[in-house]
Amino acid sequence: MYHYGNGFFIDRWYRSRVRPFLNKLFYGIRTMTVRWQHLLLALAALAAAPEGIAAPVEPQAFDKPAVEQARAALQQLLGQDAPPVVAGRPIDAPLLRRLYDARGYAPIWTGRSDRLAALTAAFAAAADDGLDMAPVLQTILDRPLVPAERDILLSDAAMRLATALATGRTQPEQWEEDWAIHAPVFDAAAGLDKALGGDRLAAWIGGLAPADPRYLRLKESLARYRELARQGGWPQIPPGQTIKIGDSDPRIPTIRRRLIIEGDLPADTTGDETYDPMLAQGLFVFQSRHGILGDSTIGARTIAAMNVTARQRVDQIALNLERWHSLPRDFGKNYVFVNVPAAMLEVFEDGAPVMRMRVVTGDPKHPTPVVQSRVQAVTFNPSWRIPSSIIKNEITPKLKRDPRYLEKNEMVRGPAGLEQIPGPKNPLGRIKFETPNKFDVYLHDTPSRNSFGRVARAESHGCVRLEDARALAAYVLKAPRWTPELIEQAVATGGTQHTDPGRRLGVSILYFTSFVDADGMVEFRDDVYGRDKRLRDALDVVAPRAMTVIAKPRPEING
Repeated sequence: MYHYGNGFFIDRWYRSRVRPFLNKLFYGIRTMTVRWQHLLLALAALAAAPEGIAAPVEPQAFDKPAVEQARAALQQLLGQDAPPVVAGRPIDAPLLRRLYDARGYAPIWTGRSDRLAALTAAFAAAADDGLDMAPVLQTILDRPLVPAERDILLSDAAMRLATALATGRTQPEQWEEDWAIHAPVFDAAAGLDKALGGDRLAAWIGGLAPADPRYLRLKESLARYRELARQGGWPQIPPGQTIKIGDSDPRIPTIRRRLIIEGDLPADTTGDETYDPMLAQGLFVFQSRHGILGDSTIGARTIAAMNVTARQRVDQIALNLERWHSLPRDFGKNYVFVNVPAAMLEVFEDGAPVMRMRVVTGDPKHPTPVVQSRVQAVTFNPSWRIPSSIIKNEITPKLKRDPRYLEKNEMVRGPAGLEQIPGPKNPLGRIKFETPNKFDVYLHDTPSRNSFGRVARAESHGCVRLEDARALAAYVLKAPRWTPELIEQAVATGGTQHTDPGRRLGVSILYFTSFVDADGMVEFRDDVYGRDKRLRDALDVVAPRAMTVIAKPRPEING
């Protein structure tokens, strides 16, 4: 017979009677506390729901059996053999499986009004970034769905929104033949899982859009132009004869009002039907912002730019914000930034512009590609290896008319093909910046100086001609190793010389038809290559795409 002692019986009594009673008591208190928390959160979500999106209806909090049922339902909907559709809506099933598998298939949104409120606010705020995706969320909230379906569709919508902010809704390199900049690497499932685990959903989504000051200024302009469009925009200007300073024209009062509305003239500007100096000042600002020659005349091109509606400008700004989403977030410490539609180059050092110059870019038949590279060398007195397309389409016909054409233009046949030797007739000028890329496009000097005096400078065969190649060379090569005097001496020799750069300088050749300068001036340019139109078409027809971006290793956005 075993002797257990009094402690054994006390312990058995505690286990059989006291602990079950305490467990029930504590469970009841905890359940009541959780339900009160859910009630308070639901009321907070109702109060905080942004205008335009109805407050989410908070589903019943799950007890333990219901949670297990929800897990089973989620696993069934996301099973390997299940179609990639939930409640008739396409989903990214592999990505969702990764998300829910990492969380043990526990419901993410059911019973969590705080998360629903944060997601609702994020969708509403995304409109400020040019993403009008709130109807996507509202459709899910309005539909009569079972909890597991709603949970999956909310997760799918959250990751689609995150991906749109982080990498864009489309990837231009997939449908632009001359676009060689890849979207940032981004894993929406891993980012969302991490954000949920740390209760950082709002902060995570809010930090995915670009933080570049140029993006932020353009984002602010979107809000301004949306307000202008909401108020009715501006009047249309009838066509007619070119108007010069001093002319009288019945369209002048309408033109004056048009310039006042967009801020090119002070709001208190007055006048009659005479084109006066005050109006000329406002016109100069307008023309400067639109890349139109400021010659004080109101001609057909100026009238056409004035008649682009406020709604169209809103769409143009939104397209350029979309383009920003698909770009890398870091251009480097020091870099060259070329905006092709503006035909301008800027050099940035430690994030601040230190040099600016005009450039000549490719004509519509020979568009300058969107590409990133690095200055690997500077070549003085370069030779020009003539592309086969130019030989076929331009030189061969001239050679047939004039057998001495090659001799007259200092062209020779060498091991690499037809070349133009260094000299005053060489189209690369005296300095070439070696920036290796798949398109063989580079920055270079030019003997043709007339183009820089024009506003529209899309005239090259694709390369970027520089207004002041010597100034850029002095910056890249860096004193005291290379001074302006030493650069002139190297050029004066006439011999080809390659030298390594003194600075590590990235080069980004990009395409923005709408941008805001550091002084807050909103500028617009013509869509010279049709990239805006193709982007708009892609956004109109693109199906909801998978949000796992498969690409070569590149700088990653950390969630």
